[in-house]
Amino acid sequence: MLRFSFTLLLIAVTHPLFAQFTYAPINVPGATSTEARGINNNGEIVGFYDISSCVEQSMEVPTCPTHGFKLVNGSYIELMVPTSFRTAIMGVNDYGDVVGFYATTDLSCSTFLYHGFIWYHTNTVRKLDYPGTDVCITTSSATVTVPFGINKAGVVVGGVWGIDPNGNSRSFPSRGWVWKSGTFSTMNPTLPGNPAGACCWSVTGISNTGVLAGLLFQSDFWQAWMKAGTDQDFFTYPTVTQCCDTSATGVNSNVDMIGFDGGPSSASAGHGWFTKHIELNEVNETEVKPSFIKMAYPGQTNIQPPGPLPTFPFGINDARGVVGTYFDTNNQQHGFLAKPNF
Repeated sequence: MLRFSFTLLLIAVTHPLFAQFTYAPINVPGATSTEARGINNNGEIVGFYDISSCVEQSMEVPTCPTHGFKLVNGSYIELMVPTSFRTAIMGVNDYGDVVGFYATTDLSCSTFLYHGFIWYHTNTVRKLDYPGTDVCITTSSATVTVPFGINKAGVVVGGVWGIDPNGNSRSFPSRGWVWKSGTFSTMNPTLPGNPAGACCWSVTGISNTGVLAGLLFQSDFWQAWMKAGTDQDFFTYPTVTQCCDTSATGVNSNVDMIGFDGGPSSASAGHGWFTKHIELNEVNETEVKPSFIKMAYPGQTNIQPPGPLPTFPFGINDARGVVGTYFDTNNQQHGFLAKPNF
């Protein structure tokens, strides 16, 4: 494991639209791009980075040759699963256990294999492969297991996503899942009043209290969703840039949620959002209509008319610290940490 030191410098934002959060950049030394994906209640941050120029095709599932990292007490630690040539760290819990997925070669496979994993703080790595995904990537219909989050109880959530032999994501997940005590359970919610169901799902976050966040594709649009016990709620960001697509990416124990407008393939085009303490309605009598706060890293695009920098929140802790990625005016990707001013 490689270690690099750095200092987070929080940037005070004075524009009234964005004053709800104060931001700091996260950039792994020597990286061409950095994505921060998870943060725990101890302030440890995880994610992945590239060391060569590469354009990600999906905001949810990285397709470039990534290296994982953990940021602890001001030092970056490189994390590469043994035998892997690509490792992406997607989430971390309060013990420091991390989850993600990696690519490796095998003598029985002419291309490569993808596996999900848990990397425990005891330095033990456990493979996580949803049934049917532990296959050689030789066709465009191949699917892989992508864990997105893990809570303090060790429950892992994620989705089954498509990746072709060239390592390109097809952006649409075929199902969501929850892994607990060695067993996968499928998690495919359906919007009320539509018994035909949806085509695509993924669970993208889990709180220490077991609340789930995710996204589904139904009626031609991406919807954010939340599940707490028997309660399921679906919602869209009210001022979306791509008509009606909304992706939820994380949830904490306060039932604060984060995400962005747009679907998984909305690279460099999204606007982040935060919604505070969604009220749970266990009897499902009415759908939740949360109040959104826009999240945007300080600065403006150089296109006309100028707008906020594309910002994608991915992880949130119970103190409402948010991590994610943003694109600068040169379309370069950086990680960020945002702390609330409320």
